[in-house]
Amino acid sequence: MSSPLSTKMMPSALEAVSPISKATSIWIVCGAAIGLMFGFGPMFFSVTGVFLKPMAATFGWGRADVAVLPMFSMVGTALGAPVGGFLADRLGWSKVVAGAIVFMAISMAALAAAPANHAYFAIVGLLIGFFGAGTTAAGYLGVLPRVFDKRLGMALGFAMIGTGLGGFLAPIAANRFGAMMDWRQWYGASALVALVLGIAAHRLMFRNLPAQQYSAADVQAAASVEAGLTLREAMRGYRFWLLASVMFVISGAILGGFVHLAPFASDRGLGRTVGAEAAGLVGAGLAIARVGLGVVLDRVFGPFVACAAFLVGALGFVIFVTSASHVPSMILLAALLLGISTGSEGDLIPFLARRYFGKRSFGAIYGCLFGAATLGGAAGPFVYGLAFDRLHSYTLVHEVSLAACLLGAVGILVMGRYPAEKAGNA
Repeated sequence: MSSPLSTKMMPSALEAVSPISKATSIWIVCGAAIGLMFGFGPMFFSVTGVFLKPMAATFGWGRADVAVLPMFSMVGTALGAPVGGFLADRLGWSKVVAGAIVFMAISMAALAAAPANHAYFAIVGLLIGFFGAGTTAAGYLGVLPRVFDKRLGMALGFAMIGTGLGGFLAPIAANRFGAMMDWRQWYGASALVALVLGIAAHRLMFRNLPAQQYSAADVQAAASVEAGLTLREAMRGYRFWLLASVMFVISGAILGGFVHLAPFASDRGLGRTVGAEAAGLVGAGLAIARVGLGVVLDRVFGPFVACAAFLVGALGFVIFVTSASHVPSMILLAALLLGISTGSEGDLIPFLARRYFGKRSFGAIYGCLFGAATLGGAAGPFVYGLAFDRLHSYTLVHEVSLAACLLGAVGILVMGRYPAEKAGNA
């Protein structure tokens, strides 16, 4: 039975649970970090670039044909995240995350047996992303507010280390083991690893999680008195569409460049090793951004931080479109810069959504903005592959991505001051 809520209680009150020990808190965060390390991002998406050329060679396809795999996987993630949240409200996060781990592994195993069929690739990619959504931050990090309140930001940051660490190690491992196995064997082995270690992380996290639950009526009663805008009210203003558009464009540019980073380095004659190491450095940059950005956002105006992050991504594309792209160390630097830029989105979207739109309909607003960024990430790799197949070069699409980062850096500043600040100065 849920506890009664007073009309003055805020949704943040629902995050407070009975006190737990520091050791238990650490185990919960470790479980989330390990789960993210062996979830959809590191185990699948971060290695798609490493196997893009081998997969294309296997079937005699162009790179755009193979790029439908990460594209549809991102579409699946955009669809799976809200569905997972809906089911979690009714079944609990433990069952949703466990199901996501099992079915994502099955879908990855199906990829290992893929025939030369474009529809099969698209459907499997969609399923991997759809089920994999529960193994991303949308699944694991949705649980942490039940345990943490004052140190929630710190808990989220440390849990996200798993994504960065996994994104750093997975491409390097794929390149090393690629000398001993083909891409089919890799995805088959990855499916087994994701299943076994994913379940281990699940048990580590949920075994230590408090069992306290709240009904949907409790949540709605608290949310109805929270300050902020509803989703419909937010969509009437320019800020919502500006933020959604900027995140769509930036995500498409950065993730497109990331997925095609390994083949780009190979085309430059730098070899698969440099490409895999560069892809790994994207994960390292992501980890740096995810852990450090939360501290910066508490002290610096959010759009300024976003502008700087997007300019960092632009600098990476500057390296790609100049003669510096023939230097291995510069490719690695560009990869690190792209990782920092794309890693910033994970913190920027929820932070800016809460600052500009409040907490009243935060989940719905954040879900829509997350979906816009995810769809951008889905389109980017496909556009990159299409551009290469038509032009036999990445130069033009890199130049467009550079312009997109610069446009995003300027556009985010148009968001203006936080509404609370305006009210305070009135």
